[in-house]
This record gives sequence, structure tokens and C-alpha cells, in this order.
Amino acid sequence: MKLLISRLVLLISILAMTACGFQLRGSAVMFGSGEIPDELELIYVQGVNLQRDLGLELRRSLTRNGFTVVDRYQEGAAVLSIVESNFERRVLSVSASGKVNEYELERHIVIQLVDANSTMLIDAERFDSRRELQFDPDEVIGIDEEQRVLEAQMNQQLVQSILRRLSVL
Repeated sequence: MKLLISRLVLLISILAMTACGFQLRGSAVMFGSGEIPDELELIYVQGVNLQRDLGLELRRSLTRNGFTVVDRYQEGAAVLSIVESNFERRVLSVSASGKVNEYELERHIVIQLVDANSTMLIDAERFDSRRELQFDPDEVIGIDEEQRVLEAQMNQQLVQSILRRLSVL
């Protein structure tokens, strides 16, 4: 009886979450089938390495959303340019003894998008992402790993922002 009740509660919880539109973070598909304009289906991304970090996340997300990302420019391809990409780590707070307690990590990118007909669709639009990093001098190795995790989260946030922007074109 207890097992039946627990399964029933689990089933109701799952149904309630799906009924309200809940999706796991990062799993959202911005474009359904046939929603991508023809001028954007084939896309070339320049200004970022598509094999790592932000570029890799961008390539995967574009592909997952139905875009065809090409490695070299082809006639008829839209061009998504990462015009500017900056990462900064600033001291956010210090202790009474003058040692760093927190850093602020900030990444911003500026993009441009030209469609296959050479029409400028997005001209120099900026996207920002910020995170706070708690610093403990006794755990330097852990801090480096935490910073890598936060940078990956920031890249995911920026890519999701780009996809949302593309979805309203």
C-alpha cells in the first residue's frame, strides 16, 4: 500500500510538471520543424573556435535546433559573426586583512548576423553573463575547477540568449 501511494504521488508530480511546461535546463529547443527561415538554415559561424568552449556550445545548440552549421563559408549561407568576446575576472570583495574573498566573473560577446541574401539582421548586439566566485586560498585547485564550471555555465547562458534572439527573427 505504501509503495502504491508513493508511486501515485510520483506520477502526479511528473504530470503536474509536464502540464505546466517544465523542461530541464538546456534541453529547450527554440525552433520547431519548419520555423527556421530559409535564409538562416545554413549558417557559418566566424570569430570563435567551434571546437571548444563557447564555440562548441554554440555549434551544438544551433545543430540541436535544426540549423546546419558549416565549417567554411558557402554561397547561400547566413553568417553569424562573434565580433567581440571578452572574459574578465574582477575582485568583488576583500577581507579585513586585504585578502580576496570573492571574484566576479564576467563574459560578454557582441554578435552580428547577415542572412544568405546579405541582409543585416542583427547589427552589433551585446550579450552579458556574470557569476560570483568565492575564493578560499586553502583550496586553490578546487577554485580553478569551480571557475571552469562557472565559465561553462556562462557560455550556456550566452548561447541560450543568442538562440532566443534568433527565434524572434
